[in-house]
Amino acid sequence: MAALAATFTTVLNRGDHAIFSDTAGALLSVDNTFNSPFNAWLINRGSVTMPLRMRQHNASAQAIAEHLQSLPQVRFVAYPGLESHPHHAFAASQLARPDAGFGGVLAFGLNTDHDGHNRFVSKLNVITSAVSLGHDESLIVFLGEDDERQYLYPPGFHQGFFRLAVGLEDTDDLIRDIDHALS
Repeated sequence: MAALAATFTTVLNRGDHAIFSDTAGALLSVDNTFNSPFNAWLINRGSVTMPLRMRQHNASAQAIAEHLQSLPQVRFVAYPGLESHPHHAFAASQLARPDAGFGGVLAFGLNTDHDGHNRFVSKLNVITSAVSLGHDESLIVFLGEDDERQYLYPPGFHQGFFRLAVGLEDTDDLIRDIDHALS
């Protein structure tokens, strides 16, 4: 993750490093780091394909959410791109363009017990069980009923749920992987 702080003030010398304003100084004192030139180059290089990657994340997440919603093994699907989502209209009103998409992360619950959740994850071949977001690989994590943050979630989530961060794999491969794991 990276950020840019641009200001109109002149460079100030603060000991062993120069900063561009008191604002940048405040940022430096909070984080105490700046990106290296190499990391900045990687970010710049990757930004060229970001619109394409976001389109793929969005389209795959939408298709997976719609597919999950149709399965009897699935207790609920939480994805703002679904018209059944309670905040769908609000989410749609916030989009810069109607075709922008609703993001690449969704949550869903299964009609099973804790062991069933573990069996599901162990049968996945394309989707990796790991905690992260925005990766090029699809990642899934199970948040169980004993998670200390359960009180923050709606009641339907309290029996445990999966958070799926959809990657850039082929959508049909991801859906087949989920179907295989549910079989």
